[in-house]
Amino acid sequence: MKALKLMVAALAFAGVTAQAASNKEIINHVSYNVILATYNDLAAKTAELSQAVDVLAANVNQENLDKAQAAWRAARIPWESSESFLFGPVDSLGIDPLLDTWPLNKLDLDAVMNSNRAITTDLVRGLGTNLQGFHTLEYLLFGDGKTSNTKPVSALTAKQLQYLQASAQLLAEHTAELAHAWTTNYDPENPKAPGYVKVISTPGMNNEFYSSERAVMEEFVQGMMGIVDEVANGKMSDPMGADIGSANMALVESPFAWNSLNDFTHNIRSVYSIYTGHYKQTKGPGVKALVEKVDVALAARVESDILNCMQLIQAISPANGGDFGQAILTKDGRARTQTAIEALNALHALLESEVLPTLDM
Repeated sequence: MKALKLMVAALAFAGVTAQAASNKEIINHVSYNVILATYNDLAAKTAELSQAVDVLAANVNQENLDKAQAAWRAARIPWESSESFLFGPVDSLGIDPLLDTWPLNKLDLDAVMNSNRAITTDLVRGLGTNLQGFHTLEYLLFGDGKTSNTKPVSALTAKQLQYLQASAQLLAEHTAELAHAWTTNYDPENPKAPGYVKVISTPGMNNEFYSSERAVMEEFVQGMMGIVDEVANGKMSDPMGADIGSANMALVESPFAWNSLNDFTHNIRSVYSIYTGHYKQTKGPGVKALVEKVDVALAARVESDILNCMQLIQAISPANGGDFGQAILTKDGRARTQTAIEALNALHALLESEVLPTLDM
């Protein structure tokens, strides 16, 4: 929590300076230094996760389990930080569901574990998307998440370790495919197709996806709006239900590692990255530079509201431990969640009613 507050403060400071930039400069920077950089980080972190799982399988002890759990959390960051740009190859190649389908089908996963089937990469590849990806790894690494977000290393079975290795290998394979699609070739059936980063950064009449710079900028804004709406009215609202009695823990994302609030925060962090052009140590320009040309006060207000939403999401965390799944089972936690949802919906309305129109000003 303290680290997040420091990060938010740093982001707010970094975003104070106005940036004068053309749409072309904004598009080029966001395409290469935010989107492509995030996908390259994702590929690298999932490769590290696969390596950590292999080390755990070769030498099963608590230290290696802790390292594998940490590697899962580290890989989760760039994935959740990419969700304001779920367009292009992640969609057209069907990669998103292979990485992040939830809820996990625990019943079928347990059935596979209890069967005589040999656990191989090809076996897992042929199973449903809700039997592989991040959340399968999460369940096997952290346990069921009901009373704790960890499991004793003694609880790991030989089959679980085999399934972990196969799932981690597939996750790294799919994220490498995604990075390749952005850097080198977005269409496996067309060897002459360029990397998608070139497609989105060079709009024009000969571009089948983006005929103009405005089309790319709208893609950016619609991507921001999409994930803000999903976090508020899907990821948070759906499991919350109408009251405590109707709260549905099965719908909580990342419930086993108690990582939900971090997921949601990084979702909105991805909005911040597209808006400001800031990703890690790299700074703008982003969509904010376009808004500033029309209304400097509006540009600053949007940035402030994005940062506020991140803080409100983190503030949902229960004082006595736990995560989003535990918070929505208490009156106070539900009140904090509702406050965050309302702020997110207000941000979505602001993006739709005031930021989107600046594309035509």
